[in-house]
Amino acid sequence: MSKIQVLRRRVAEQFNAFELENAAESGEALLREHWNNHSMRTIGYASDIYNLARVYDEMGNLERAVELYADGANMFARQQANSVVYTNCLNNLAAALHGLGMEEGASHLFGQLVAVKRHFGAVNEPHFADSLYNLANASADVGRTHQARKWHKEALEIREASKDTSTQDIIDSLHSLAFLHEENKEYEKAASLAETAKDLSQGDDYACSCYYLAGLYNALGLFEKALSLYEEVMELTCERVSRAHHSYLDVAAKRAVTLDKMGRPREALVIQMELRAIFEGLEISDNAGYTKCLHHMATLYHQLGESEKTEMLLLNALKINRKNDRQASDDIAVLIRLYLHKQEKEKALEMLVYALMHSEARGPGLAQLLTKMAEAFNYPQGPGTEAMINALREMNDRKKLHPIIEKWARWENEPFIPAFLMQPPTGQDMM
Repeated sequence: MSKIQVLRRRVAEQFNAFELENAAESGEALLREHWNNHSMRTIGYASDIYNLARVYDEMGNLERAVELYADGANMFARQQANSVVYTNCLNNLAAALHGLGMEEGASHLFGQLVAVKRHFGAVNEPHFADSLYNLANASADVGRTHQARKWHKEALEIREASKDTSTQDIIDSLHSLAFLHEENKEYEKAASLAETAKDLSQGDDYACSCYYLAGLYNALGLFEKALSLYEEVMELTCERVSRAHHSYLDVAAKRAVTLDKMGRPREALVIQMELRAIFEGLEISDNAGYTKCLHHMATLYHQLGESEKTEMLLLNALKINRKNDRQASDDIAVLIRLYLHKQEKEKALEMLVYALMHSEARGPGLAQLLTKMAEAFNYPQGPGTEAMINALREMNDRKKLHPIIEKWARWENEPFIPAFLMQPPTGQDMM
């Protein structure tokens, strides 16, 4: 057995045993042996390049994998352009380029792959549909949505007509095509495709299909249908994971938003209070999902005319965002509008001082903050920007500013308001 054959076998054995670093070392030695034997123009050398590229691909070294896939593809194109290994090489090269963020190159290669398969008459086979599917996704990545829809539609037709296509592949095609219609705000077409996907789905995929379809029903204003699906997904999620799981928290929040859109704020509030209790029980009250929950609760209490609870929730959200260095200007703007709406001018001005305390003296951050504050003062029936400017001039006095600054400093050091004193609305309140 020649040294090339020994090294070739070693690469295969090490790759199959997932000894990737050893396989890469053996593969590089194999290429050097080809060089020593002047056998770089053989089909065996091309196959060895391809196999070494797969090793580096599996290792996550996409740069080296791309280099080798490209060399292998060029050699196969000259010697065996109709071979399966050539099309595999093109496919893997395109996927590796996609992994490196080189979307245009990936799209071009997937297009080449489809052209090669068309040329050799493999247009009704599942693997050709796979290539079309990849080309469609790559086209969508570079903004060619019209072409992407065309390729996805053709891939779907082939997959539906083939007995060898898995149900999951058909579902993937349906959802991918639906996403493109959704992006183009063609919600009815997207919903029709998503409904078909839901009917084909089972298990966890069924829950995912229901969740996606519910979002489309929401966009179409079909809130009853959306609500029914969210409720079904919540039940399925509880069977699979706990209520503390992020997937349950997410779908429950979506259900609450849907109830709000349907004009049922008290029911939405019950769900949001449950979510708040879960977040606090898990001691993850600095989570962005938790502050989102507080914001929605504040909105619901504001609708119900309970401004004190609204204020408390917004202040909690503000404190959490400040603690975690997240953008808090939206929280401040909403609080200012709330205070102005309640005719509490002093609180609004104090909130404005707080905003300026945490802004940069110069730069775009300050400009963006002042824009948001001006919008807050300019809300319908608000006092206007001029009132804000005059108030700032009045506040340009150490005796007035110092106690306000001290107040906010104390507030930031206080703990969050503990678990809610408010009970979920029940009985008569729900009517």
